[in-house]
Amino acid sequence: MTYKQEVIDFYNARTNYDNDATFNRAITLFDYATPFPGQSVLDVATGTGNIAIEAAKKVGTSGSVIGIDIATELLKIAQQKIQAENLSNIELIEVDAQIYEPESNQFDAIYCSYALVLFPNIPTILGNWYRFLKSSGFIAFTCSSEDSYSALSIVEACAKHGITLPNLHEPLGTPERIQYLLTQAKFNQIEIHSRQLGTYLCLEKAQSRWNGQFWLHIDNPLRELKPEKISRIKASYDDKIAALETEEGVWHEELIYYVVARKV
Repeated sequence: MTYKQEVIDFYNARTNYDNDATFNRAITLFDYATPFPGQSVLDVATGTGNIAIEAAKKVGTSGSVIGIDIATELLKIAQQKIQAENLSNIELIEVDAQIYEPESNQFDAIYCSYALVLFPNIPTILGNWYRFLKSSGFIAFTCSSEDSYSALSIVEACAKHGITLPNLHEPLGTPERIQYLLTQAKFNQIEIHSRQLGTYLCLEKAQSRWNGQFWLHIDNPLRELKPEKISRIKASYDDKIAALETEEGVWHEELIYYVVARKV
């Protein structure tokens, strides 16, 4: 199975994605950057359309929104929500964001919620977004710290068994790295706002957050391992999580960066 197909299958299976938490954490982006009536917006990896629908309401009938995604099932949900809201200024396109080629200088705003880390070449994506934007336009996206979702414990458990697992969140995992990538892509007026959404989990739930193999990264060596080795890696992960247990439970980090950058 190709990495792209793995991503498609994972998100197509998440037809129960929408809830208050996923909705609120997505539209929080509008706290930091909001389009104006009449503007043109692109929502990358639109999923069930939460960002696109909110943007469509803000730009009004004189504006327009395009939502793109590769997950057919999520786009179906988004279309149902759009119809329920009776919105006529949103177009959904099933396309890989890596090959999507609109006209240059087309959009006033580009949003991407929790998906930028999934692209194998983040600098190329950011360069494309810069090109797609009008002068004075902005991008707004979310990403997670490098230790969110027990990522470092997962990487360390793999390393104990001689497996080098790339940390999915590392490229955008610190404000310094975010700043560097955006500067390299020629963006200006960069804002990075952090919000801690982490919580304490019981030991069993914390250990169940990772199955020993799942990792959405193009270079995931776990795909090729035999079940016996996966089981040993999973056991090491469980041990690491158990060592983190306190009276309150196991802290599950979810430090989110809300990022805005402009084309000046």
